Amino acid sequence: MQTTLAENHQHQAYTKDVEDNLRRCVHCGFCNATCPTFQLFGDELDGPRGRIYLIKQILEGADPTPSSRKHLDRCLTCQSCETTCPSGVKYSRLLEVGRQLHQQTLSRPLKEKWTRLLLRKIILRPPLFKFLLSAAHASSFLLPMSLKKNIPPLGKTANRETNKELSSSKPAADVNKKRTLIMLRGCAQQVCAPDINHSATELFNQLGFTVIESSTDHCCGALSHHNDASEEARYLARKNIDNWWPVIEQGVEAIVVTASGCATMVQDYGHLLANDPDYADKASQVAGLCCDPVEILEAFSGQLKTRSGIEDRICYQAPCSQQHGLAIKGRVEQLLQSAGFLLTQQNIGHLCCGSAGSYSTLQPEISRQLKQNKLQDLTSDKPALIATANIGCLLHLQSGTEIPVRHWLQIIEVAKPD
Repeated sequence: MQTTLAENHQHQAYTKDVEDNLRRCVHCGFCNATCPTFQLFGDELDGPRGRIYLIKQILEGADPTPSSRKHLDRCLTCQSCETTCPSGVKYSRLLEVGRQLHQQTLSRPLKEKWTRLLLRKIILRPPLFKFLLSAAHASSFLLPMSLKKNIPPLGKTANRETNKELSSSKPAADVNKKRTLIMLRGCAQQVCAPDINHSATELFNQLGFTVIESSTDHCCGALSHHNDASEEARYLARKNIDNWWPVIEQGVEAIVVTASGCATMVQDYGHLLANDPDYADKASQVAGLCCDPVEILEAFSGQLKTRSGIEDRICYQAPCSQQHGLAIKGRVEQLLQSAGFLLTQQNIGHLCCGSAGSYSTLQPEISRQLKQNKLQDLTSDKPALIATANIGCLLHLQSGTEIPVRHWLQIIEVAKPD
């Protein structure tokens, strides 16, 4: 795609990146075939190719408008288009710049501004989020069932003795050298489903790993990054790097993130802080250490089995962040099959469920339709359970079905030696 950037866009930190990606685009439209919002609306401006044109026009001198922002806001940032694109266009990089330019020059309506601010201020503060969630559950009897189902669960926190036991348990076999992992707690996950990390820690401990889960972790920054607060996202990334760095210097194998959406963000720290002379190198190293649990556990596939009491016929919903952000499509499925699960069929596994972080709150109608479509597909082969790898997807899907939705780490365990 030929382009000539306007003068005020020719010498910016993003200039080389946007020029490279715009010129890679060959207008083929393959991206629209895998775009969730284009599939819903059939509108060119609600697909990646149309959004790229909107961003290109702004970079060439057009003013951002409420209409152009509406179409950029509707994007789930699922990155399915990037997996599909034969030319290697990094659409998410263009979208990031496009949203940033709208933020700088076009004020949002007060309601939208406050909604995004409140989301960040509540979810980024787990004690406050937990308090408000507890209050919501306490008063839920006053609400109609349609609203009750949308209240996230309040997870039970393991007692201190359990945490101590998990962190100090002995390796399952002497042949495994004891290695160290950092595990991100997450913000929403530590309130709604802390048992996910407890299951992961127990699993890694039994395989010979020491797991460090710091109570001073901050949000990964994704919520801020996608909601008009890029500087806040950089601040959070720096705080996490500072928190992890003393342990990294001592030597760790990996930073394991059990929420694939957060893992995608941490793996992007190198890009996020590329222009920060004090943090660029550290951010790049942190991004390189970050991984999904499957990237470690697949080496132990022969030692894993279905957890006691879990039915073996399941459907695995691979989050967009895992398929397209982390680019590890199919690897969890393979591990689950080797552990003894029978995976049921699905037809639109490449399409987003509609959670997408705060998207389900900011774009509820679109999100609800995508959830209904996804659940119809996931349940069509009648699984006993739906497994996933991201807390947002888990909560979103569970609100629309009676079939249990669990994190995949909660349904496997280390097989005891005969």
